[in-house]
Amino acid sequence: MNAGDRLRGALDEKRAGVEAALREAEAELAALQERQAELLGLIARARAMLGEPHTPDPERATLHEAIALLLREQGNRWMTVNELAAEVNRRVLYRKRDGTAVEPNQIHARTKAYQSRFEKDGPRVRLRDAPWSA
Repeated sequence: MNAGDRLRGALDEKRAGVEAALREAEAELAALQERQAELLGLIARARAMLGEPHTPDPERATLHEAIALLLREQGNRWMTVNELAAEVNRRVLYRKRDGTAVEPNQIHARTKAYQSRFEKDGPRVRLRDAPWSA
């Protein structure tokens, strides 16, 4: 066997290992997502039972609903787009299609797009005075 054949064999072995690890990671992620959905359902039922505010399902919630929820929970105090993005991500109140974290610029864009609902002062955001439901 020449060096090229040995190298090709080594690369093929590595590929098989990466493919197996990828399948394992994807299966683990699917199980975690199922568990997360189960826990979100249980948490929603518990909050409803206790009369606490509803936390949106990140699979169906909109980003502006998640922002509004956080602002209401904070007594509508001014919050920065950085604070809002960090809290949306920490609590998984909204999930992007690609699974990546919400960025502060997305908070900025969404609140700008919904100016009837949000008031902005530079990077700070709060709900407008007019009542509305998310």
